[in-house]
Amino acid sequence: MEARSQSFDHLRENSIGLPQVLFQSITHMAPGAAIAFSILFSVQFAGPALPISVLLALIACICVASSIGQLAKKVPSAGGLYAYVTEALGPVPGFFVGVIFLCFEPLVAPLLFLIFAWATTDVFRSDVGWDWTGQWWVWVLVAALTVFVLTYRDVRLSTNAGVILGIFEIGVFLALAIWMILSNGIPWGVFDPTNAEAGTFNGIFKGMVFSILAFIGFEAAAPLGEEAKRPRYTIPRAVIGSCLAIGIFYFICTIAWVAGTGFDKFTEDTLAQANPWRHLAEIFWGSGWVLIFLAIINSALANSNAGVNAASRVIYSMGRNGILPRAFGRTHPVHKTPHVAIIAQTALGIVVALLMGWKWGALNAFGIISYALTSLVILVYITVSISAFVYYRRKHQAEFNAWLHGVLPIAGALLFLPPLYYQFRPLPPYPLRYGNWGAIGLLTLCIVVTAYMATQKRNVLENPDRIFTPTEVDDIDRYPPPATTPV
Repeated sequence: MEARSQSFDHLRENSIGLPQVLFQSITHMAPGAAIAFSILFSVQFAGPALPISVLLALIACICVASSIGQLAKKVPSAGGLYAYVTEALGPVPGFFVGVIFLCFEPLVAPLLFLIFAWATTDVFRSDVGWDWTGQWWVWVLVAALTVFVLTYRDVRLSTNAGVILGIFEIGVFLALAIWMILSNGIPWGVFDPTNAEAGTFNGIFKGMVFSILAFIGFEAAAPLGEEAKRPRYTIPRAVIGSCLAIGIFYFICTIAWVAGTGFDKFTEDTLAQANPWRHLAEIFWGSGWVLIFLAIINSALANSNAGVNAASRVIYSMGRNGILPRAFGRTHPVHKTPHVAIIAQTALGIVVALLMGWKWGALNAFGIISYALTSLVILVYITVSISAFVYYRRKHQAEFNAWLHGVLPIAGALLFLPPLYYQFRPLPPYPLRYGNWGAIGLLTLCIVVTAYMATQKRNVLENPDRIFTPTEVDDIDRYPPPATTPV
């Protein structure tokens, strides 16, 4: 076993604690950018009943987070959700989830590069006086380079940066939210679903779709299972804690959003603004709007940073396991980061952001990618929920808990069916509809690739030895991880 543990490149194992792992998930959710832009897309459907859509999304995501946490106790791996499903349902479903993950997780970084570019361009054109319309691609490159330096250098550097960036963005938005509630009071009509803009059910559940987009990332702690200290303890708490904490944050902010804008004309006045939270900050804080701007671009960088961390670890795990080219399974000799995967992820992010931004503009490109991501992530969440039930039912019957391993996983899977349905009915207008077609195309590709691997390359899929490292098995004391060095 010791020989096997040294036969592949290791990450910097046992190097980060609960705060860093927790903020890996929190910053991947990008609470600042999400409340300003992701949930903004929900307004046209949910209207002033937006907090209800957010609350339903929180309940659904908590059920899935619980399932992920239960699996993380048994399967702490850089493979994350890919490793969980492989252990629970077998190598073919695991590969299918891994391929879907590779279709959406690498798109997180370009998604946030575009938000960084749009927000920065808006400020530089309207407030600084640099009116060049093509500057957005410069800001895409600035964001990409910043994230590359953080993620390539060391997992401790990137995750510690995530803690600082995450605290700042949450603090700024929460301060403005509380300010608006104290100024205008709570508009109690937000708790009445009949106030939804597009009708009670269609409006609430369609609004839930983009609220779910704002939650995506709470599972991002899972791929740090090999670098976290005490991963069986740390990962579950980070996944569930981030989902609950940021869900409450969204709930408070959406109530404040309606309070600050005004209940009666909330939808109309909000959609009239390209950046409504900046507009609210100008009203309530005057020149303090700069803090909201800084929080948004900070959020975009932090989310991109966490997205590259998560995607590169899963790519590394699948390369180490022989499913992807072996080069992806290599780590930097000094920094112990999956540098090949990080370089590939960064290059892909730049290309996607530049091409889509050039074709549709930064904000529309963000919306298109968002539509595509949400459908694919929902499918993964449903599969992981089923995996938690099956895993404990088959492999750990003595530990099976009717609530943790039965009710919550099944509820998580069922609660995501309505938003998946309303993702496609009714279809959004163009160019956002391209995201729906993109999701269908990527899912079809995943099915074809999985079918090919299952029938022609089955031996490659059935290679579980490298899903885990010695730091993850019960005899951790006999086979300690390589010594770490200071950053």
